[in-house]
Amino acid sequence: MNRGFTLVELLVTIAVLGLLAGTAVAGSGRDQAHLELEVALRRLRIGLDRGRLAAERQQQPCGLQLSARGWQAPADAALPACPAVTPLAETGASAISLHSNLPPLVRFTANGLLLDGGVVVLAHPRLPQRPCLVIGLPLGITRSGTYQAPLEERLSATHCRPDDAA
Repeated sequence: MNRGFTLVELLVTIAVLGLLAGTAVAGSGRDQAHLELEVALRRLRIGLDRGRLAAERQQQPCGLQLSARGWQAPADAALPACPAVTPLAETGASAISLHSNLPPLVRFTANGLLLDGGVVVLAHPRLPQRPCLVIGLPLGITRSGTYQAPLEERLSATHCRPDDAA
């Protein structure tokens, strides 16, 4: 009466375990992508605040440039760089793409006011959500949400809708 498993039962069990493992791996990949987007959005805000505070602290106008890697010293030497270089990702390689209508040089006055504003949208190939950040003048006040229009269209702050509070 010692009855074991049949070959079919073993194959079905292995297939089910494989599906469960695959689902767990796919879910963790989406979670990782979501976390990368959250961190990148936070770093955008931090870089903007650091630039504003650096200009105010030094009592000197300065500028930053937003690139696919994050806040950088401006390539153009027309204005001193704010000491607020902030990368988007902890590591050099990231799947995040950045779309922005900010000018090439984001300028800060000596008293920390922002002279340039716009919209920044982040995207990750694994996720349909596209977090956005609206940078308002003159205090650099930001509002974040989810971008609700195709990225091929001209970026607009009206398409950055606040996330529902849950």
